[in-house]
Amino acid sequence: MSGSDPFVQAAADPASTSGRGGWRQGRPVLVGLLVLVSGIYLSLESASLDRRRELSERKSLVQRELSDFRARLETDVYASTALVRGLAVQLMLAEGISDHDFDAIAAELLRQQPQILNLSLAPGFVIRRIHPLEGNEAALGLDLLQDPVQSAAMRRAISQDDAVLAGPFELVQGGRALAVRIPLWLDREGVPRLWGAVSMVLDYDAMLERAGLRRLEKELDIAIVGRDAAGPGGELFRGRRHDASVDAVRMPVFLPGGSWLITAVPREGWLPRGAWLNARLGFRLLVSLLAALAITRILRDRQRIRRLAERDALTDLPNRRHALRRLSRLIVRGRRGGERFALFSFDLDGFKPVNDTHGHAAGDRLLTEIAQRLGDSVRPGDLVARMGGDEFVVLVPLEPGTDDDWLRAMARRLQAAVGRPVAVDEEWVVVGASIGIARFPEDGDDVETLLRKADEAMYRAKSGGSQGVEFATPLPLGRRAQDTGQTDPR
Repeated sequence: MSGSDPFVQAAADPASTSGRGGWRQGRPVLVGLLVLVSGIYLSLESASLDRRRELSERKSLVQRELSDFRARLETDVYASTALVRGLAVQLMLAEGISDHDFDAIAAELLRQQPQILNLSLAPGFVIRRIHPLEGNEAALGLDLLQDPVQSAAMRRAISQDDAVLAGPFELVQGGRALAVRIPLWLDREGVPRLWGAVSMVLDYDAMLERAGLRRLEKELDIAIVGRDAAGPGGELFRGRRHDASVDAVRMPVFLPGGSWLITAVPREGWLPRGAWLNARLGFRLLVSLLAALAITRILRDRQRIRRLAERDALTDLPNRRHALRRLSRLIVRGRRGGERFALFSFDLDGFKPVNDTHGHAAGDRLLTEIAQRLGDSVRPGDLVARMGGDEFVVLVPLEPGTDDDWLRAMARRLQAAVGRPVAVDEEWVVVGASIGIARFPEDGDDVETLLRKADEAMYRAKSGGSQGVEFATPLPLGRRAQDTGQTDPR
């Protein structure tokens, strides 16, 4: 590489501070975006939690409403059944009952329980007596074991020897009803014999309305299965069957001889469409955006403060603090990986007369222009820093095989950049530069040694005849004579 122009080499240095600087400049924006994305994610997760909580609360409310309905319905059915059981007991004890007594007892029961439509006696399971008779004449003679509507419930009651709820079904005399069928055994000469049945017919619609179903159906889509108290596997007799996908609330209703199963979902769905787009989500997203902006601003301000702390206020070059930190890093890297670099120490020649003649403002303008020229004269991976006053340093990473001729050529290029005339107060001013060069690791492997040797070389260059460039370790005598235009005394 001897004699080659240092500025013909590739500008892209893998250790370039400009690449790292670009990353550092963009880091606040990246952190802000991460905060924003995290905030959006957490906001959506919170909205999802809110949605699940609201869904759970609505389901709990529907569950409570169905539970209240069940309690009222079961209470009415069992209260009416208990009255009929009393009639059955009296009939069993008396081994029969007169028409007058039956009508009197039935009338009293209907007065107490207005939802009871009629009471009937069915010896041999054929209805023979009914109260009130008026309007129910068509039920007389109905065979409960043969009727296709009544037979299943009646046979279950006999097999269970207990009351069974039948229905809802259409009455032969008109209307829909529920019926409680109780099989009755009578002792005849000490031998129990199946006498028939005592039946109670309930107003289906009135019972459900009394329990509160009409009110629930204004807001809920309700389905009831289990005709004849056959349970969840029974026939659907109210509403429409719900698919598993709608996640309906389920509530059993326990009735004489079995149960019903009620399922319910809100008519408009568990949650309105777009319910997650609520004010709380909007507020959280706004807070996330503001937090991202605030963090970006804080990090940028910190970068700016750090940059100001490491930049020269006049020239905007890195200052002494930054240069020493970069020098320490280069030394650590060189010790670890064997990488070499050179330290150029500058001092301007003829700067003090400019200050004395034209004033400090003119001197500041001169320093600013020279700083700009130095920055334009180095590679992207090199560092130009102002150490104070009219002193500068340049840190130059060296590729393998770089020799002193390359360094001297670079020093001449820097001198040429400094030595071009500068317009100051309508006059052209020319200053020069004395440069001392120290190399790592040849001239030292710590900050203090390299700075001291570069400064010593710079002062020799200022006072010597080497055209303003000296190395910390002087060149052989023959090389130095050649550079200064003198002959070797030997």
